Amino acid sequence: MRNRWRIGFLGLGVLGVGAWLLWPADEPAAAVAYRLTAEEERLLEPGDIILRRGSGIVSDFIASVLDEPYDVSHCGIIAEHDSALWVIHSVSSSLSDFDGMQAHRLQAFVGQSKPGSVVVSRLRTDQNRGRIAGRAKGYLRRQVPFDHDFDLEDTTSIYCSELVWRIVRDEYGIDVFDSTAAGDEVGRYRFARMLDTARFSIVLNHQKR
Repeated sequence: MRNRWRIGFLGLGVLGVGAWLLWPADEPAAAVAYRLTAEEERLLEPGDIILRRGSGIVSDFIASVLDEPYDVSHCGIIAEHDSALWVIHSVSSSLSDFDGMQAHRLQAFVGQSKPGSVVVSRLRTDQNRGRIAGRAKGYLRRQVPFDHDFDLEDTTSIYCSELVWRIVRDEYGIDVFDSTAAGDEVGRYRFARMLDTARFSIVLNHQKR
């Protein structure tokens, strides 16, 4: 009986550590330098898509190659956990201590962005958009690694905008990237597809204040 209790407590400990790794309690102080107001945060819902421009060399390269109307280089999905808003996203180990799927508190995610770059969009659908956040949590729990090959055919790894594309396609039958569109070789990487007002409404836009 004593061993059974010991195993039970060990199991709870492992689950607790796992939850801490998925939903980290601490965030760096610098993460709050640029943030959303309380009013802006109240506009957001689980399943919304949040896009930002990073401040590093990689972000500069991505923005330069894509050359899009919106100055963004990364995206994630807003989800709720313990009554707070978080962002679930996929990041390369070249930019993060962890490779692949991870979660950060909303304001920490915003704080790591280039000031004035955050844009939030919401899929236009009559169906429950919370399913987007639910599926994102599934990828997070499985700790799916980052897709360094940017290969949409590979389901064992995933990059940031692929996460949005795959979930929206699987849940709602919508191909956000319009992958078959001719003449656009980088169409499957474009963040502008998640800001197309025919499919998404713009909930928050710091780039057009």
